[in-house]
Amino acid sequence: MAPSINILRALLADPELQDSGSIPAKAWLESRGDNVATGIVPFTGNLSIIARAQLANWFETHVAVDKKLRRYWLGHLPIAHACTLYLVALLQKNPSALNVKKFNVNDDNEVLRVAWNIQTADVPERVWADIDVDKECLECLEEEMFKRSLLAGVAGNFQWGLDAGDHQDRWNPYAGTPPMWNHEDRESSEGEHEVSHYIILSLE
Repeated sequence: MAPSINILRALLADPELQDSGSIPAKAWLESRGDNVATGIVPFTGNLSIIARAQLANWFETHVAVDKKLRRYWLGHLPIAHACTLYLVALLQKNPSALNVKKFNVNDDNEVLRVAWNIQTADVPERVWADIDVDKECLECLEEEMFKRSLLAGVAGNFQWGLDAGDHQDRWNPYAGTPPMWNHEDRESSEGEHEVSHYIILSLE
């Protein structure tokens, strides 16, 4: 990737001035009528999350240098072309590794075309779109509040509301909790379920 640093820096500084013929991602943006400086290029081929993170880290370390510039390249043309060039390097090193039809590895234009086809043909792993951080955090909190385990002690034995009796309309806070929240590693007693206005202490 080192020989590509200058072209990648040029793409970061003046993307409009670079030759679309040797930069497939730029040609793709232009074909859509998108701004080559701000348009999003969503293609990363079948590269793993780790490979993409490593590529982004390399780009920031050797090309962008300044972290403040991240918003100008992350998800945009410069890193997209870096991905293309990375695929080119993989194809030149081991043409059969990416399971593509035979092509002339000595023809730079053909290798570039094949790399771009690989980059756009495979749908990247959907990682961020399927994660709701707020929901995941809430689920972790609910598990801590409602799990039945030796660690939770008496507090985990359906104690919600026992200090004052049943909830309104006999609502059960534990209804629908996943079975895995019951670790079944603690023995309870019937006395723990008696309504009390006093705090139940446990020395467990």
